[in-house]
Amino acid sequence: MRRSDVIIVLCLTFLPFTFIGCSPSPNFWVDAKPNQKKILVSFPPLYAFTHAVAGDDAYVLCMLTTQGPHDYDGAPTDLFKVNKADLFIYNGLTLDDEFVRKMLVSHKNKSLVTLNVGEVLEEQQPKLVIKGDGKPQMHADGAVHHHGDDDPHVWLGPDRAIEMTKIIAAKLAEIDSAKKKGYQERAGKFIKELEDLQSKGKAKFQDRKNRKLITMHEAFGYFANAFGLEIVETIQKKPGMDPDAASVAKLVRLCRDKDGSRVIAVEPQYSRAQAEALQRTLESDGIQVKIITLDPLETVETENGKIDPGYYLKKMRENIERLAEALP
Repeated sequence: MRRSDVIIVLCLTFLPFTFIGCSPSPNFWVDAKPNQKKILVSFPPLYAFTHAVAGDDAYVLCMLTTQGPHDYDGAPTDLFKVNKADLFIYNGLTLDDEFVRKMLVSHKNKSLVTLNVGEVLEEQQPKLVIKGDGKPQMHADGAVHHHGDDDPHVWLGPDRAIEMTKIIAAKLAEIDSAKKKGYQERAGKFIKELEDLQSKGKAKFQDRKNRKLITMHEAFGYFANAFGLEIVETIQKKPGMDPDAASVAKLVRLCRDKDGSRVIAVEPQYSRAQAEALQRTLESDGIQVKIITLDPLETVETENGKIDPGYYLKKMRENIERLAEALP
């Protein structure tokens, strides 16, 4: 290859990186109006709650959409979102704490206000948080707190979602007091919708003789608590971890019982293979078990990059309908 050709190849190789380095920072807040507070939330359920409270008084941006918070490790572009936000709301309770902590120690936003909704909920109403095994957890502020490895999926209980909405509304009113009345009114309206969701959900399950189910992983404790259901066991003790032989044997035994579970709930984010294998094993014993899909709402599909603000209520109603139809 001639020397001139080598130079051309090298220039073409490094040209994209030159453009990347010189290009302006992306503006994720371009749709926010000048008089709106910029509210960043970590994942979709918080978007639904916060958007319902904010209305047109604040602009809400969701950090994650199609990727769940459990295994998210952060991205360089996240800091562009944090650096221009007025308020950063996250779930806490070990769900998103780790990647949030990384951003909070790296951002350059001196006026940023943060809200750990799960932590406030636990402080105000500790009985509403499902406890675990007592292991210490690292919070985003760098301090170690003993929260008992709390179940972080609080949004899946409408009663807990009501309290989360109140916490969010109080924080918005605090940082934007001139619009406090609007935040409070919209929060009240959304809370009525959540109360209706819980009331109608309970009615759907009240005549079911067997309210037991097996779930994919430990995500639906608050959902079960809200609607008087019983989760007898989970297939995966941790998301993505296959059960061992002893765990599979226990699942089979629990379903073989005459009053055992007749429903296995899988999640759209995980493979159905383990549930289907369990179903086949039980069918060989003459036991019919239904497999249904329950969505933990940790991810959401977008349209033109936008989240449907009503997705939480829609998906929760779908979960209720699907399970109520499957239970004996």
